[in-house]
Amino acid sequence: MFTVVLIVLLGSGPDVVVAQDAASAGAVAGVVVEKGQGEPLPGANVTVEGTSTGTSTDLEGRYRLDGLAPGTYALVVSFVGFQQTTVTGVEVTAGQTTSLDVALAAETEQLDEVVVSAEAARDSEAGLLKERAEAAALSDAVSAEMIGRAGAGTVAGAMSMVTGASVTEGKYVNVRGLQGRYVSTKLNGSTLPSTDPDGNSVALDLFPSSLIDNVVTRKTFTPDRPGSFTGGSIDITTKAFPEERFATLSVSSSLNSEVGIGGEVLRPIGGVDDVPAIAQGDDLPGSLVQTFNDDQRAQQINQLTRAFATSVTPTRKERLGNWGAEASFGDRFSVLGGRSLGLIASLTYDQSVSGYEDGTTARFEQTGSLSENLNPTARYTTQRGLEETLLGGMAGLSFQLASQHELGLRLLYNRSREEEARLQEGQLPRDLTGDHVFRTRVLRTTERTMQSGELDGTHQFGAGQEGVRVNWKASLSEAERDEPDYRFFSNHCNIRDGEERCTIAQSIYKVPSRFFRNLTETDGSGRVSVEVPLGPATLKTGGRYRTTAREFRERRFDHLSDQVGYSGNPDRYIDEQAGLVEDDDRGRNRFGTYVLDQTQTSNNYDGDQTVGAGFLTAELPVPGLPSLEFIGGVRVEHTDMSIATIKDDPQRGQFTETDLLPSVNLVWSLRDDMNLRGAYGRTIAQPSFREFAPFSSFNFVGDYIEVGNPDLTRTRIDNFDLRWEWFSGPGELLSAGVYYKEFDNPIERTINPRASGANVEVTYDNKSSARVYGVELEARKNLGGLASWLRHVQVGGNLTLIESEISRTERALDALRAFQENPSDTRPLQGQSPFLVNLNAGYQNPNSGTSVNVFVHRFGDRLQTVTRNGVDLYEQGRSMLDVNASQRLLRGVTVKASVENVLDSEEVVSQSFRGNEFVNDRRPLGRTISVGVSYEF
Repeated sequence: MFTVVLIVLLGSGPDVVVAQDAASAGAVAGVVVEKGQGEPLPGANVTVEGTSTGTSTDLEGRYRLDGLAPGTYALVVSFVGFQQTTVTGVEVTAGQTTSLDVALAAETEQLDEVVVSAEAARDSEAGLLKERAEAAALSDAVSAEMIGRAGAGTVAGAMSMVTGASVTEGKYVNVRGLQGRYVSTKLNGSTLPSTDPDGNSVALDLFPSSLIDNVVTRKTFTPDRPGSFTGGSIDITTKAFPEERFATLSVSSSLNSEVGIGGEVLRPIGGVDDVPAIAQGDDLPGSLVQTFNDDQRAQQINQLTRAFATSVTPTRKERLGNWGAEASFGDRFSVLGGRSLGLIASLTYDQSVSGYEDGTTARFEQTGSLSENLNPTARYTTQRGLEETLLGGMAGLSFQLASQHELGLRLLYNRSREEEARLQEGQLPRDLTGDHVFRTRVLRTTERTMQSGELDGTHQFGAGQEGVRVNWKASLSEAERDEPDYRFFSNHCNIRDGEERCTIAQSIYKVPSRFFRNLTETDGSGRVSVEVPLGPATLKTGGRYRTTAREFRERRFDHLSDQVGYSGNPDRYIDEQAGLVEDDDRGRNRFGTYVLDQTQTSNNYDGDQTVGAGFLTAELPVPGLPSLEFIGGVRVEHTDMSIATIKDDPQRGQFTETDLLPSVNLVWSLRDDMNLRGAYGRTIAQPSFREFAPFSSFNFVGDYIEVGNPDLTRTRIDNFDLRWEWFSGPGELLSAGVYYKEFDNPIERTINPRASGANVEVTYDNKSSARVYGVELEARKNLGGLASWLRHVQVGGNLTLIESEISRTERALDALRAFQENPSDTRPLQGQSPFLVNLNAGYQNPNSGTSVNVFVHRFGDRLQTVTRNGVDLYEQGRSMLDVNASQRLLRGVTVKASVENVLDSEEVVSQSFRGNEFVNDRRPLGRTISVGVSYEF
């Protein structure tokens, strides 16, 4: 369906409407703004001097004059209450659009000359910094320009450049030391659904950077936006509608040093795409005993067993390298008597392979408070291969109903497929003694899709800045995560009498298993706002309604042995030895190996959430202090959440809250290019569906029992910010800020210290309080002021220092005292690094088309997992160095090259105990080298 839409949009060119520009004519386009504040002036008149050719600006102050013969013109720009301005010497070239932005001064202000002010686009660093300077809330942003310079392939890669942000697992974002529930993600202002089965994080590796204009991270709350964020609210903005026709095409290829050219990588093979038909019903035998004297039931198990007679052993496959391609098209047309119609469409495809042969995995335990060391319970080498395929498409339409009324439509489709194989071999010292070797194999395919559609409108009633503006948007998004036939096969072997003898020990580790999981989350929302100017003040009011539905399904099937043992060949165990064999001496049906449905219905659930909100804000200068702007108000949010398991007697959870969320932002303009900002806002964080679900289930990925807590309540957070910022020139910035956050009832994932035996039990609790505070520093500078030969060199960087404390409960402290004499009553928040550093330097020469950029990222050790004995697992800090360059060769043709992770840093997770380091996981990342070429029509 989405592909058809793209084809239709790409094909609907001049055959449907008449394009404004022709080969023999040119055009002039730009924005008319108010001098000083830079606010757009809708309804301003723009005419060619001495002719009747003219037009009016739209809601954003934009205008366009088409069909102009090549030559030099004078444009007259006028608006009621402002001084008429004539711009001379406007050059028009055939087949091209001349950009001209005009700033009009109020009639009371005397001007000696015409002022022409160029306004940068929102996909450039200069444009985003200008928007940031004028915004009500504190924010940080990264533009398409910077994303391109850094060579980031997805939004996840781009977020690593944002002040105070870090990326975990290559897809999830931590902002100001907070992640998951404390970070919200939006697409063009609409909240996105999540594909995380255990939380509500949005995977940002699903969004190719080629579809993006900018990513803005808002760090303070204003009542016109949802209050469900604390660390940051990430807003991904797709490509804007162009002023003139463009088309681009690019291809690239890359390789990872851990794989190399023509190297072999582990790959999953076999498997089934869906639960076999025989297992779709609910009348399968629950045990082998039921089949002994029942031929029909025996045939059911036999059919199920044979349906799963596929390989469970990873294979190796040669790969020449990675490759990707992107294409985009956009244009603006004149239809229906001069009304503007904008069109944009983009497609991207990327396929990559990564892996390693020499990773390490280990697990440790502490036996008591007097232990001098941690004892290993598992220690083995790890081989891993991963093939990722990403397909993305975006299409949009913008239509100008009238000069002050616009409609927009955007469609987005992203799909990711990951095929992973993992092979681990080593020892289980606690459970297997002597020369026993443990082996485990994992084969996984994960498909994730994100599709979104949104329709919005902007309307102004009344001319200029005195008009009432109405904005509305309706959106529908769906995210799906499908994991078909996730396979695990473990066994151990030793040498006896010169032969390798293998067995499967169900009492020590899981029997061979297969899982099928599917998660679908749908999010629909609608919102409206009305902005009313009242003299020097502006009032804004509106509301929002959002509904979210989640459906989670999981099936589990185990391979078990009846009459045969394990010979050491996993595929033979699953296939040749599987199914019915001869009857035993009592005439009973018997099997070699067989499969049973071990699904826990309590693992499957449906969840619903509705949020209704209304707000009122005011923006006005403080009386007596015209340079001090007040932006404040209040938001009311009502939330209903419910969840129910899928079984005859469902377990249910319910959550209902109404919150009053005040906000105050003060912006003191110390100079035209300098601000001092202060902000306070109250925000909330809700539990995820799985966290407050009233049931327990086995999490096969993490190998623990997960227990929901229906008594959870939402977290309330008071946020304080202070920031000084100096915009010293186009694209330049110097800023320093501090922040403090106080949490009431924070929700944390913890290990239940009362759980017995080897069953690690993870649950969720409201802690009494927590706090996060930090310092953020940022600088961007063009070095042309030092010497003229440095005018094409830019440098920049940011530093974030973070501290966090969360109070441990008395129950947790009691458990810790069994391992520590005087445990601390606080610990850091999960995922928080004590510092984050980003540095960059670049050379951009537009005359020669040369670009060279260097980026350095560094984060400190961050808490990954909280353990029951307090010897928590930390992901070790690492430095990443990326270098990329591009060169324009011919008109429209550019070549690019890059090297990521030049330092060949590794991902390491470890524990520290009595001065010693115990490595739990070490994963080589390798260097990625890529080359590409692009052509812009």
